[in-house]
Amino acid sequence: MPILHKYNNVAIYACGHIHNFQHIRMNGDNIDYVVNSSASLARPVKKTVGTVFCSPADGFSIISANKKQLRMSMIDKEGNVIHCIEKNKYRKET
Repeated sequence: MPILHKYNNVAIYACGHIHNFQHIRMNGDNIDYVVNSSASLARPVKKTVGTVFCSPADGFSIISANKKQLRMSMIDKEGNVIHCIEKNKYRKET
């Protein structure tokens, strides 16, 4: 956690391997924590503290970015977007 907060510029921490989708956001933390499905062998998932979304669906995620926005779309095996995370970049006033 300390390294993720050190420079105050991490928007999404994403990892994989667990066979389900999870999106967690803790109160007072601006980082979205995401577990991406492995696209196979899905298994049940239970909500935990900070759960925004969770699903046992098979699928994958796509991350897209431009100068103003970072977007992570979770997509099931039929090609449906089942959850989306959008982070807008705000320019700091000097």
